Formats: sequence, C-alpha cells, structure tokens
Amino acid sequence: MGERTSTCDQPLETLLADLNPSSADLARAAVDWLLPEGAPLTQLGQIELQEFLWYQLPLKWLAETSVLHEVAWSLADLFTAAGLERYAALCRAPLTHLLLDAWQDNDHEPARRTMKKAVRSSGVDPPDTSLLSWGLVLGVAEQSARRRVSQALEQAIDAGELVAGERGWKKLAARITEISLAMRRLDLRGGTLLQAIHREREESWAAGYPEVRRDVLTQMLPLLDGEVAVPVAASESLKPLRWLLEQVGDGTSLTQAGWLPRALVLEANDTFGWFDLFGHTVRTETDLPELASLNELGRRAGLITKRGRKVSVSSKGREALGDPSLLWRIAVADVFSAGTFEGEGAALAAATLLRANMPVPYPTVEAKVGAGLVGRWRTLSGEALEEWSGLDATREFGLLANVFGWIEHDNRGQAKTWTLTSPGRQAALMGLQLQARTPRKHV
Repeated sequence: MGERTSTCDQPLETLLADLNPSSADLARAAVDWLLPEGAPLTQLGQIELQEFLWYQLPLKWLAETSVLHEVAWSLADLFTAAGLERYAALCRAPLTHLLLDAWQDNDHEPARRTMKKAVRSSGVDPPDTSLLSWGLVLGVAEQSARRRVSQALEQAIDAGELVAGERGWKKLAARITEISLAMRRLDLRGGTLLQAIHREREESWAAGYPEVRRDVLTQMLPLLDGEVAVPVAASESLKPLRWLLEQVGDGTSLTQAGWLPRALVLEANDTFGWFDLFGHTVRTETDLPELASLNELGRRAGLITKRGRKVSVSSKGREALGDPSLLWRIAVADVFSAGTFEGEGAALAAATLLRANMPVPYPTVEAKVGAGLVGRWRTLSGEALEEWSGLDATREFGLLANVFGWIEHDNRGQAKTWTLTSPGRQAALMGLQLQARTPRKHV
C-alpha cells in the first residue's frame, strides 16, 4: 500500500506551528520516534501507532505518567490538524489512556492481556489463516510482510469495507490477509510475500547448530521449494493408522493398567503380523511397539481422545478418516513435529536418506542423527544429551516409517540398510518442509 491521502498536505513544521509550544514539542518528539527524519505523517500505519501508544510509550519513555498522557493528546491534536481523524481518535481513546496507566503497575500481565485483546480487535492486526500462522519471533522478511498485510487491512478500513466488530469482519480480514500474502509483486521479482516468509523460515531452520545438522539440512533447501503433493498411495500407506481409528471408534475401554484391550492387540497382530517370535504370544501393546507408537501418535495429534479409562475417535479423527489427504498431513506433521527431540531426529534421518538417494547403512543414519542432535536437547535433569541419544530418535522414526511403508529394510550382508520408498520420499519432503516452515517461537 502506498501513502494514504490526507485532507492536509502541509509540512510537519507548519502543522506543529499551529499547536501550543508544549504540545508541539511533545508531538515532535513522538513523530521523531515513530518515523524516519523527513517522512510524511501519511507514511505511518495504524499498527505502528498502536504499538507506540499501547506499549512503547508507557514502557520505553522515561517520563512521568502525566507526561505520557500529554504526549498522546498532543499527537491527537497533530493528527487532527493533518486530517487524520482515525489516528487522532486512537490517541484520545479511553483504552489508550487506560493502558498508559496500567503499564505503570508492577504486575504487567493485566496490561499485556488488555493490549493483546485490543490489538486483535483493531482490524489491522493480520490474523492467522489456513495459509500462514505468524511467528512469535519475526525475521526481516516476515516483519515486512506483516506490515504490508496490515496496510492492506487498513486500506479496507479506510474504504469502509472492513469494520472491526461487525458481523463477518474476521472472515473478511482473513481473506484480505490471504490475498495479500499470495499476490505476486514486482518488488519481489514476481514472487509473493508468502514465498518470502517461507524462504526466510527455511533458511533460519537449516542454519541451526551443530555443523553436522546445518550441513545436512542446508542441502535439503532446494528440494523444499513449491508444494509437496500427497502421494496416490497415501491411503494404503496409512492403513494401520486408519485401522486403529476404526477399531477405537466411538469408544473403547482400556485395561486396568491403561493399555488398549487385549482383543484389539491380538487382532492388530493378526492383521499386520508385527510380532512373530516363535513360542511367544502377544499380551499387551507393550509387545507391539508398532501399535503403541500408532496409539501415541493418535493421541498426540488429537485423533484419539481419552476420558478416564475410555478412548474414542475425536471429531478431528472422524474428519481425517474420511479424507486420506488430511490424515496424511496430520500423520506427517506429527512424525516431523518441530521443536521436539523426536521430530528433529526424524528430519535428520529423512534428510540423510534423501541426500543419499540409495540404500544407507542403518549405523550411518544413526550416527548422523546423533551428531546432528548434539547440544540441542537436554534431559529432564538439565544435562546435555550425548551423541548416543540419537539411537532413540532414529529407532522412533524407523518404527513409524516402517509401519507406514516409508522405508525398505535390507538385512542381507553385514549391515542393515534403509531406503526411502516412493511414499517415503514424499513423506520426507513434506515433513521437512512443514518443520522448516513452522512459525518461530524463539530467537
């Protein structure tokens, strides 16, 4: 969005000259904080003004509370003189002055909650949509994109199309946000804001320590451009997970120890042949780690809910059962979950297999995962995980990857090898892409 038009195009100093001297000094100091030297008032956006009035002014200005109120009122007078009445009203709003006082309390949490609620209901705060969830920590490209989307929302407000608080305004704000993110732009050489955000997140993700991890994941970046399709074989690949959800259904009672019922465990083994040790019989899901892992995935992903000793398929699980593509995305997102030890291990294992594009000895995968996780995770007692901890992460990935038919084993010769299958390659690419594009929560 370009600069907004105003009923007054007079220079700043001319506008300030019409104010009383003390108000002019305060307004000039605020404008110097808000805008680069010489920039017109119409370059200011509502989202920046809100952040100034509701956060920066009360917390970062070393002044008496009474002076803070005077700054807001002086800015209001300046905006009125410039014909920017919406901004003037924001500076005079009771909410603004309530926050200026609230931030002075020792406990900042009430002020923080009030501010967040006000920002969300302002109409210019870009919402999360199915296309993108904004990070708590924004890179340069994402920060720029957020401001440009906010400008588009403000344009709609100025045009009277978007009225915060009216029926349907949130849906309209989401639509404007998605259009802005997906629009091709000349200054991005035909690219989109969404692509710029994804690229920045991917590069930040791959740049994390240690060097082994950085080397492996950086080589994956060219493969993550564009969208990764759900394979045709998705439904067949996830047959064990669909089977479990269908068996749990509207309700299944757990054992006294909290395990799945033995009849279900026996049927799972009869169906998929996971346990074939001669002379031994299956008793609980602990004898079938494949089933136990599927059950844990179902609960983590919200496909299965538990109340007391009863588990049942959630509404999300029922929807996924009727949509193979949705179930695939949910399963892949869980296996490669960002910010988890297991998810990072899965990413390293998958990247190692993708890079090789040929059978890889299992010890090689294990070693790469272990080296790539060193220094990134700690035990519950606070101790740094050793390289051998990669054994657990590799086994966890291999267990589910085997259940879903994502890897082929070859136990011939001296070393067992892993090879990605066609569905496994698609799962690996989608999983890496989802993890790389996850919103940042930490610096």
